[in-house]
Amino acid sequence: MSTPAPAVAVVGSVNLDLVARVREFPRAGETVLGSDYEEAPGGKGLNQALGAARRVATALVASVGDDPVGDRVVAYAAGRGLDVEGVHRASGLTGRALITVEPDGENVIVVAPLAGSELTAAFVEQELDRVQPGVVLAQHEIPEVALRASVAWCRAHGVRFVFNASPVRTVAPEVLSACDPVVVNAAEGLALLRAAEASRPAGEPGGRSAVREGGAWRPADVARRLLEVSPSAVVTAGGSGAFVADEQGVQHVEGGARVVAVDTTGAGDEFAGVLAAELARGASLGEAAAAANDAAGALVQVPRDRR
Repeated sequence: MSTPAPAVAVVGSVNLDLVARVREFPRAGETVLGSDYEEAPGGKGLNQALGAARRVATALVASVGDDPVGDRVVAYAAGRGLDVEGVHRASGLTGRALITVEPDGENVIVVAPLAGSELTAAFVEQELDRVQPGVVLAQHEIPEVALRASVAWCRAHGVRFVFNASPVRTVAPEVLSACDPVVVNAAEGLALLRAAEASRPAGEPGGRSAVREGGAWRPADVARRLLEVSPSAVVTAGGSGAFVADEQGVQHVEGGARVVAVDTTGAGDEFAGVLAAELARGASLGEAAAAANDAAGALVQVPRDRR
């Protein structure tokens, strides 16, 4: 039986996650003892691809090292049904993510991309040409050249581009204008808006004064304002669900039943991956966000070693 062609291609990072559980996060200059430790394949790209692959055929476009960890993470991805032909093997070490997790499931993460930095524009274009996906999903753990190549390929082929703008850093206007949608939490969305406004000439409508530095911003407000820089936006809000903004206005996709989080690592990635998969299946943005919210809520209730 032939394997279905990938409906989604995820251009993203692949790491080995080094996870320590702690009673509380250390303060500056402080050392704390961990209660548990594990190593597992991860990275926003791999996590999002796995989320998408639970719903549709999915290809992973990434770069890992030629070390044993690279062998391990590629085998892990392939064993979970991902198309891994588009995983480049670079010289050196596969990326690492250093993760600490508190008892309530909250986490702090530091990523060292290492071989992930070797994902080139030419390789991304080559693999997207091979896969011919209906939706391309990317995040900010990849080199800028790989991100721009993904956008350019989508524009040239009329393919939907979904961008999870995390971790936060400056995003070029031509990238944001291609996002359908841009996926962020409220803090990330506000950072994007401030950066966009800081780059506008003084006196231009929607200029610097429009986004204040202090005070609280509701996720719905952030979603609405993101339409100034992107065709559509999804702002995640944890247990409160998500806010979807497009030409129809702003829609609140409410969270489901209250959950007890065991580990929130990867929840945002699960959301983004399922969102892209549902869009590839023809769902509306609101429908896709509702499915993604349910999937993320289910994920955080499961320990990492059982996912």
